[in-house]
Amino acid sequence: MAVWQTIAAGVVAYLIGSFPTGVVATKLVGAPDVRYVGSGHIGGTNTMRHAGPWVGAAVVIIDALKGLFAWLVAWWLMGGNPWALPVAGTLAVIGHCFPLYTRFHGGMGLATAAGMILILSPWTIAIVVPIWAFFFLLIFRKRYSPRSVAISIPLAVAITIFWRNPAPPLAWMLALVTVVLVLRHLPEWNRME
Repeated sequence: MAVWQTIAAGVVAYLIGSFPTGVVATKLVGAPDVRYVGSGHIGGTNTMRHAGPWVGAAVVIIDALKGLFAWLVAWWLMGGNPWALPVAGTLAVIGHCFPLYTRFHGGMGLATAAGMILILSPWTIAIVVPIWAFFFLLIFRKRYSPRSVAISIPLAVAITIFWRNPAPPLAWMLALVTVVLVLRHLPEWNRME
């Protein structure tokens, strides 16, 4: 496989991940631009708060599909190479968090990551939800969800990798996406929900 194929796959995955679903959705329904209200993030949660549950749910679904679409395009560009998964997965999530189209003002990356992980490693989702709920509901008492996310995702991924022993491309995708999500959530550590 040529290096240019990997670079092209990464660039395309980043551009797909960069699609600002929340910004487009709020403009279509005449709601306030999510970049300038609430948390300022362009993902589904902030969209839901300012444009309603149906618009927010549509944004979450489209954002979740971005990662899968990026992976499929990268897989095609890389000639079916299984390492397209960590390349595309990581860069699609980075694209969502720091999108080119909105001057790097993006979302938190959860839906884009969750879409891929739900399909490719459902055990990780099954592990992360109770861990997140424990920290969110019992430890931080609904006040610091960035803390809950930053703690629960690495724990769930570590358990998945050591317990389920996934194929190396999937393990690398889980690990790299986790690093991106944790780094994205750390600056929000003390934000009140």
